[in-house]
Amino acid sequence: MDFNFDPFGKYLFYTFYYWYITVPIAFLLLWACLHRNNRPGIRWISGIGATVLLFPMVVMVWDPGGSINNGINKREVRPQKMLHTYILKQPETTAGIALSAGDTVFYATEFDMNSRKEAQLNDIDSVHLSKPARFFNLQVKDIIRVGLHNEWNVTLTHQQLVFGWPCIGEVMIGADSTFIRGTLADDYILLGYRLPKGSEVTYDSDYVNIVLPNLELLTITGRTGRPLSEEDKQQADLLKYKRP
Repeated sequence: MDFNFDPFGKYLFYTFYYWYITVPIAFLLLWACLHRNNRPGIRWISGIGATVLLFPMVVMVWDPGGSINNGINKREVRPQKMLHTYILKQPETTAGIALSAGDTVFYATEFDMNSRKEAQLNDIDSVHLSKPARFFNLQVKDIIRVGLHNEWNVTLTHQQLVFGWPCIGEVMIGADSTFIRGTLADDYILLGYRLPKGSEVTYDSDYVNIVLPNLELLTITGRTGRPLSEEDKQQADLLKYKRP
């Protein structure tokens, strides 16, 4: 078992992994340290040994968010990620995206890199752009990355229409070429409501969640266009669109 840890990482991991050996030894050393009949030198050495063996247990138990386990998982995945990473030496079209030299493409770890020329969008995890590129007919920059549900997260280079929504900044696009989330660059009329510039909209077939510029939240149902609560109704009445 070799996770390619540095020496300190190996000490933490293996001491914890073989807890059924290290913990009994640690308590035996702790007993020797606390036993007053033992010589001071023995007590000191036993105390240091107990601390060395118990320290990884404390770290693992109090590890916030499982960062050590995440580190182990990343070390296991890293070699595969490297094998599925390709830096373009010249401009080329990958999975329908026209990319520039210097762009880095991260393919899915299960993808066969021998078929790189035939890769589709669902074969790609992310693309790190060295220059702006066109994606879903949008001008995007920085990173194109796929989410947990195969949605695409991109950053627009400037204000653009995203499937009819005037957006700026980061947007989320469905794999089926639909708008999922974005920040409005202009006022927008939705289901009879005037949504002000700066609103963050999350849209699906059943609900539309809107965070207004004043940070108030409005939720309406996509099927009827009606607010879902009395509080939403009051907020929506203020945004009701009235034709001149």
